[in-house]
Amino acid sequence: MMLLVRPAVSLALLALAACGSMNSDSLGATAGERLAGLVTGRATPAAAPTTAPDLSNAKPGDILIVALLGRGLTATLTRQGANNGKETWVSPGGVAMTFQQGILVASRGLSEDLMGANVSEVMPALLAGSGTIHRTQSYLDSEDQIQTRDMTCTISRAGTETIPTVTGPLAAAKVTEACQSDALAFINSYWLSGGKIMQSRQALSPSVGFIQVNPT
Repeated sequence: MMLLVRPAVSLALLALAACGSMNSDSLGATAGERLAGLVTGRATPAAAPTTAPDLSNAKPGDILIVALLGRGLTATLTRQGANNGKETWVSPGGVAMTFQQGILVASRGLSEDLMGANVSEVMPALLAGSGTIHRTQSYLDSEDQIQTRDMTCTISRAGTETIPTVTGPLAAAKVTEACQSDALAFINSYWLSGGKIMQSRQALSPSVGFIQVNPT
């Protein structure tokens, strides 16, 4: 599974592509440390939470386990709030991630963030198991400039796999989302059961790479 930066077609695209090709195990070291709560002294963007979550009072369903692929780091995020169908979760290190029906739409507090995404077509296609859809994503690049990507994505079934959950192994339908634009390409994977995403591996940004998300 690859997160690839394609040849840029403008100076703006070149700025985003400066870090080169990325695979699914890539993650900036600073981003990994921030999410795991190992680095707390660096400035956090204004939109990011400034207080650590209270894990002792968290209830089932109020926790996400997020693995940073390639860095051997795992963080526990707790629910901070919900607005218009989007749920925001925060790590002890002050990194926030927002999901819509389990699909990542924003992050704050990492080296290069996903500033926003329109994923309204994704979940219906995942449930159908096939289709060609569109999503729009905006990234914050290394020069603090927002780069927007209009992407075409192909949804495909990839069989059934058994995944671990807090209640034991679960047979889930795996569905992939292969997205590309002139400057970027990646493949997300989702494991679904009962109409919900039970596990996912999603691209966050070209420099951060992929995250794996397991709800509790």
